[in-house]
Amino acid sequence: MDKKETLSSLGSVLRDGSLYHHAPPHLRARVLAELPRESPRRTVFAWSGFTTDGVRTWLNGGVTGIAVCALALSAATLIQRPTPTGSIDQEIVSSHVRALLSQHPIDVVSTDQHTVKPWFNGKLDYTPPVVDLAAQGFPLVGGRIDYVGHRTVAVLIYRYQKHPIDLYVFPDASGTPVSIARASDGYAMAHWQRNGMTYWAITDAQSIHLHAFEQAARAEEDHEENPLRE
Repeated sequence: MDKKETLSSLGSVLRDGSLYHHAPPHLRARVLAELPRESPRRTVFAWSGFTTDGVRTWLNGGVTGIAVCALALSAATLIQRPTPTGSIDQEIVSSHVRALLSQHPIDVVSTDQHTVKPWFNGKLDYTPPVVDLAAQGFPLVGGRIDYVGHRTVAVLIYRYQKHPIDLYVFPDASGTPVSIARASDGYAMAHWQRNGMTYWAITDAQSIHLHAFEQAARAEEDHEENPLRE
């Protein structure tokens, strides 16, 4: 048998596994017993192995974690934050619309200010000023009690031609003089403050007529406070 045939025969024997010898169990156990026990590995921080890429990866991960935590905290804050209630002007619009749809929009029907004003006695913890504006084209037609701004308030009902004008009057805690004209949901609105009272007027008439109503109400109040002044 030449060398080539010998190598080929040896290769076949190695591949078929006939030369594989299984160690007896006692030998395997003895060898394993002689091996040194592996001590627990401790992670040692090596600055030399902390590469720039590693720093960048660590920072990116840290920043991402902080951002996620901040986002979660913000979401929790928004969920727990009380939802703000509607502003006072929206409450007044809703009250005015309810009155227009009601079959009894007026609690006390009278064109006499001396009848309407005392009607509120005992129903409120304050007395609203009531002025007669018939001469200026805004006759008084009555009054009612309503609830806005978390309290019961006086509402004086005037009229311009066929348009009702609701005038909400209640004490003002801020005491800051203010005069604002605005429109909300198709209604003209005016807001002013004087002598510790706040006034909200609302109507479906044009804003120019509501402005005239505000000026007339202010002037009449000045006249009643200072009757001798021209």
